Amino acid sequence: MAHPISGIFLRDGAITVGVAPDCGGALTRFDVRIGEQTVDVLRPWAEPPPGLHRSLGAACFPLVPYGGRLREGCFDFGGRRFQHPLNAQPERHSSHGDGWTRAWNLDHLDRRQAIMSLDADAAAPFAYRCLQILTLTPTGLSITLSARNLSPYRVPMGFGLHPYFANRPQARVTMSAPCRWLWDAEMMPVAEESNPDADAFSKGQSVAHLPIAAEYADWDGAAVIDWTDLRLRVNLQTRPPLRHVVMWMPEGEDFFCLEPISHASDALNRQTMAGFVDGFTVLEPNAAAEQKFDFQVSLIDPGQP
Repeated sequence: MAHPISGIFLRDGAITVGVAPDCGGALTRFDVRIGEQTVDVLRPWAEPPPGLHRSLGAACFPLVPYGGRLREGCFDFGGRRFQHPLNAQPERHSSHGDGWTRAWNLDHLDRRQAIMSLDADAAAPFAYRCLQILTLTPTGLSITLSARNLSPYRVPMGFGLHPYFANRPQARVTMSAPCRWLWDAEMMPVAEESNPDADAFSKGQSVAHLPIAAEYADWDGAAVIDWTDLRLRVNLQTRPPLRHVVMWMPEGEDFFCLEPISHASDALNRQTMAGFVDGFTVLEPNAAAEQKFDFQVSLIDPGQP
């Protein structure tokens, strides 16, 4: 069976993270040793079915220059039409930008840090360069994404992550998510509504009881994920705080996705007359933007709630 890397790992204390620059700048593992047991925080690399991009077998991959679905892969901005590749066929829309489908450069590697860069692509609708910095500590993983506009005109830049958390049946998520997006038949947001699971999320919602897929708004950019039976807790913090999060729990799988994103799906096609796009940073030529994601790992005391 093919593997996306020869073996690139960061290790610090009990935590190990695998990195695959040539496979969308993705992670191949994120686990922690608890006593004699190794517990997966994210699912380990699993080869996806034939015909799917190999990044879809990853533990996590970056979302840049946008996340979620983009209607027919195109949008208008600043008097220009931008067309992204249709990378989710047979769907007629594109998904998650292009960073996850391209090879990244490995610019730096030591035991606790990896720095990857994504060069501008001549086939992309606009030119940008992205850096991804992974920094490991004995208590967690920090991921920093930054992107610079290399086009001679203004462009909207969005960020996100697509982590596949492990051990879905045992997982519980606590977060503030007061709103949920109503979707059309193609899972495109059309309007916000009150989140019927908001109270349950504030107290700790079992992932096993959530719908297969949902997109939440007015999130405060933080979440706590507990696996009580495994004594594991992950505190996820986004800086600056992101306002949107997508959750996906496909049938028959042990993983679940909790995807922090700066904007709602297809937000590029709901911009105002003034060109403002909620959740995107409009970059002038040569300007840059940055987004951080922190995963802090701790052990749950058996006596605590």
